[in-house]
Amino acid sequence: MTTNLPDQLEFQLIDADYFRQDNSPVIRLFGRSSEGKSICCQVPGFEPYFYVNCNADLEQVASDIKQKFEQVKAIEEVERFEPVGYQTTPIRMLKIITHDPGNVPEIRDDIATMPAVKEIYEADILFRNRFLIDRNLHGMGWMRLTPQEPLQNLPLCNITCSSEDVEEFERKEPAPLRHLAFDIECLPVDGNMPTPETSPVIMISISFAPAYQGKETIVLIAKPADGVDTDVETCQDEASMLSRFFEIFREYDPDVVTGYNSNDFDIPYVTDRVSILNKNGHRIISDVGRDGRSLAYRKIGTRTMVDITGRAVVDVLPLIRQEFSLKRYTLRNVSHELLGKEKLDVSPQDMEEYWEDDGAKLYEFINYARRDSELALELLMQLKLLDKHIAVSQVSGTLLQDVISGGQTNMVEQLLLSEYGKQNRVMSSKPDEHTSQQRRKLNENLKGGAVLEPHKGLHENVLVLDYKSLYPTIIMAHNLCYTTVVEDTNLKTDDLIISPTGDKFVKPHLYKGIVPSVLEDLLRRRSETKQIMKKTRDENQHRVLDATQLALKILLNSFYGYSGYARARLYSLGMAGSVTSIGRENIARTEEIVCSQIGSVVLRNDEVYFRDEAGEIGSDDKKVNLSIVYGDTDSVFVHCMDRDNRELSPDDLTLEESARVGSKVASLVTASLPDPMELEFEATARRVLLVAKKRYAQWLFEPAEGGWKDKIKVKGLETVRRDWCELTSNMLNRVLEYVLKEGNVEKAVEHVKTTVDRVRNLDVTRDSDIIDDLVLTKTFSKSPSSYKNKQPHLTVVEKIEQRTGMRPSIGERIPFVIVAGKDLFVNRAEDPDYVRQHNIALDVDYYIQKQLLPPVERILSVFGVNMATLDHDSRQKGLFDFSKSKPSDNGCQMNAEIREPEKEKLPESGNQSSLLDF
Repeated sequence: MTTNLPDQLEFQLIDADYFRQDNSPVIRLFGRSSEGKSICCQVPGFEPYFYVNCNADLEQVASDIKQKFEQVKAIEEVERFEPVGYQTTPIRMLKIITHDPGNVPEIRDDIATMPAVKEIYEADILFRNRFLIDRNLHGMGWMRLTPQEPLQNLPLCNITCSSEDVEEFERKEPAPLRHLAFDIECLPVDGNMPTPETSPVIMISISFAPAYQGKETIVLIAKPADGVDTDVETCQDEASMLSRFFEIFREYDPDVVTGYNSNDFDIPYVTDRVSILNKNGHRIISDVGRDGRSLAYRKIGTRTMVDITGRAVVDVLPLIRQEFSLKRYTLRNVSHELLGKEKLDVSPQDMEEYWEDDGAKLYEFINYARRDSELALELLMQLKLLDKHIAVSQVSGTLLQDVISGGQTNMVEQLLLSEYGKQNRVMSSKPDEHTSQQRRKLNENLKGGAVLEPHKGLHENVLVLDYKSLYPTIIMAHNLCYTTVVEDTNLKTDDLIISPTGDKFVKPHLYKGIVPSVLEDLLRRRSETKQIMKKTRDENQHRVLDATQLALKILLNSFYGYSGYARARLYSLGMAGSVTSIGRENIARTEEIVCSQIGSVVLRNDEVYFRDEAGEIGSDDKKVNLSIVYGDTDSVFVHCMDRDNRELSPDDLTLEESARVGSKVASLVTASLPDPMELEFEATARRVLLVAKKRYAQWLFEPAEGGWKDKIKVKGLETVRRDWCELTSNMLNRVLEYVLKEGNVEKAVEHVKTTVDRVRNLDVTRDSDIIDDLVLTKTFSKSPSSYKNKQPHLTVVEKIEQRTGMRPSIGERIPFVIVAGKDLFVNRAEDPDYVRQHNIALDVDYYIQKQLLPPVERILSVFGVNMATLDHDSRQKGLFDFSKSKPSDNGCQMNAEIREPEKEKLPESGNQSSLLDF
């Protein structure tokens, strides 16, 4: 029990739920104070409720509901606006208040079927979320209160108190959160896949940030052992080891619990194992929730959901999958790629031998276990994987666990629910499956953004102009909202905004829509945050601000998708269609302004003039002709050429000059747009390769502090597709470097021919290092029996299981290569390690014809290069020698016109990005 409560308490909110006291719900808020104390504040007096819209006498309906449902505590008559549509006056509704949050789902469906009831609103909002919305509190926000004695004692919190008044206040510094990562090792029986029923947990490694009793790691082992390190604790058996694990867990009192694949393996395994041991007479107390609840999990389809009251549960694996595109997501590969650290290894087949040893092998096994939890925690902390989620929680109001586990829909709805409540407007319930299906059919007619036909080929000096937050600014500029939709025609045309789709919305002078208002606030806050970022010199503050501006950007860009989402509370095909139709008109208008209205500009004395501003063009003036070679949704590529429509050299048009031209053009286009829509100069592409719609590569130079930063950006050209082998990706990247940076197509072709020749004449015994680059991977996403058709990675899974008795885990990406032979392709997939060990020949024709040549041909075909030219075999030298192609009729100068790199005078960049940096 907490004693000596402080006069005032402040803490950062991590989690919330409720409990019952004297048959009434009491909200619980969990968090961590700036002094490092874990907090639980209990808030009594908040009542569950929902709304009923009636088509009959309210008093009579209220009387009928009160008589029929004993769960109803009180009924109030209120005035509210309906969820969708422009309305000038609210309507009278019933606010149904129940005794308990569980009463709401008990009675809402029955009330909905009453003849006098037209609609039910807000009867499916979680009670804790209802509280946070109504009190304007945010996940990971800072709470302030005057603490009173608790209504319920919680021994796992440093301070437990109660308060009826909790307010949020501004504080940038985060609380000193505690992070605990753990990883278990199970003993395979006879080398088989471990199961909780048969395989004991033999080791648990735990890592801490900050340290626990001076230790950053602890390894628990389920047997006595001598000569172990000081951070190793030996236990008598498995049950005592698990008990010790939970004891450490409670003593450390973490705010964040993490691991690698912990939600799908470690936590369910430990939970099931404790249940089995306790049924056999042990008494393992697995209380880990701050309310004293035991560790538990639940399955929802293929997902495993883990909630620990008062704490955030973070599985590092799905966060890595969201943030990084890698070929494989094993802890070994991820640690190597992202941390530059190696995972220690003990094969499952050797674990029994290592465990039974009492010497060097046991110590090696312990080090192996220790490293796994260390790496999981390092990935979380060093890669700052939680920063963005914490910021989204603070901006949207959503609890951190819901941000980590849920999608963007919850965050958008949390914001809208808050604003709807402030404007006395009720929110729709979530749609049923039938309604969602109807919406999906309607969405089939929804057109996307505009894509201009590309001028295929290689172009130099292309300005990239980008619309700043295009869809959000369209929504703001045109007052597009569920609350501004007009269905009747009584309003004057001057009061309406009519989109290209014919949908009508009221102008803001009649009513400012809720969604535009929310977006304006998000955009303003993002702009202010970025301004503060520029001024701060504190690294930690800069990191927090950067996460905040990214969170604001994510939410800004979520509202358009939400408007057409079939399972959203609010849905408007008219709104979604209006946004994209205005966007399409916008791109067409931009093309007309650049090509017809502007046409060309004049550079004179470091200034840029339009033709009607320039007057007579002198000999020292530079005339630059402009044309649009491509446009896609929110950006246009403006090609700069000389007065004779020839390519300009870097000396003819410097990067600084191109930026001035881009800014001048963008300002004229912006002047034609309603506020806050804006076209910006983003970068200059020294070369752009346009292959097809949504398929291009650029060598970009972006303005940066103290100069320019260059990178190669690729879209749609498959350089990072995970179904290509590494050799394909590497070859494509090198080809793009030759084409974009050197302007040398012949070099690119020779590189492809050399690569193909190396593969065609591959000798596994001599060139074993190339095997790694030919490995393919695919996710083993479900049990083998669930696959309808045989697949290569499934073949490898079956072979591994036959050879070792161990089946790879569901969710793991399985590496494989295709070996030579006459069997079906799918049967010739093989484990790369097995191929190396047994010197098995690979199917080089498959790799050349299906992996290497198709993607690179799509790039080089722009220059008239075909697959026959690229399929080179040095043993048949001369069969397909490459000869220069004539320039194709696509506006692109071919090899003879492409300048050699030594003639270019581009600024040096100390931060040149790699080809994978896009």
